[in-house]
Amino acid sequence: MIIEDLPALSTAIIWAWASIMYGDFMKRMHPLIVNFLRMFYASLILLIPAIILGLNYGAIWGFLSGLLSLVIGDSLYLFSINYSGVSIAAPVSYTYIPLTVLFAVFLGEPLTITKLLASILLIPGVYLLSRSGNSRREIKGLFLGLGAALAWAAGQSMIKVADIAGLNPISIAFTRVAAAGIVLLMINYFMGNNIAGAIRGTVRSYLPIIAVLDLGLGVALFAFSMDLIGLGLTVILTGTMPLIAQLMSSAMGREKFSVVKFLGALIIVIAIVLVVL
Repeated sequence: MIIEDLPALSTAIIWAWASIMYGDFMKRMHPLIVNFLRMFYASLILLIPAIILGLNYGAIWGFLSGLLSLVIGDSLYLFSINYSGVSIAAPVSYTYIPLTVLFAVFLGEPLTITKLLASILLIPGVYLLSRSGNSRREIKGLFLGLGAALAWAAGQSMIKVADIAGLNPISIAFTRVAAAGIVLLMINYFMGNNIAGAIRGTVRSYLPIIAVLDLGLGVALFAFSMDLIGLGLTVILTGTMPLIAQLMSSAMGREKFSVVKFLGALIIVIAIVLVVL
């Protein structure tokens, strides 16, 4: 392990914890409301820092990333958690990793043997982790997670394009949540969801803190990591998130641990060790 890997691994820890904690709010609110609230609170905190640090034409790619990753991808992911739990939703959704590594090649990054092998190893790992989904509800969660994976692969690649354009990590995070927040506000409005009531009910909760850590600090660390080690390796290292989420969820008493999930997690660990050697 080298110090350049720490931002990506820190991102994985933040995203794993946030995924578990969002489940508490989806027990009483529609996932699309929860997703909007994430964007709303993160936008408020990131607005001033983004103005101070500045914006440029890379904001266009940040907006596109927000629409793909946060509106489509995260909404599908939250639905997936709601149906199948984080221990299944997280690993299935993280099949986006080999897709993003492939996209990174088209953005100019070399496709090394270690990246390729690590990406391939992640596939049976997440497959085993998802094998505990037997009910119709859990199977639906699996397909929603796969949809999230496709959206994330495209959206994460847009972060790389925004970074190439010279947009700083904080402004990238802001443009993503701002664009997604506007779209999600309109969607919830036309669905008749009570946004004002949801804000009043959560403004003093820990949801704003989760949102800022998840969409602010997590994304900023992700973008910073890309500058240090590249998009492909950053995405592979953040692929530890399903393993971390599984262990966290089990330790917190949210979901049961199983041998099949353990085997899947073990394969993912092997893939991560391989890529950082």
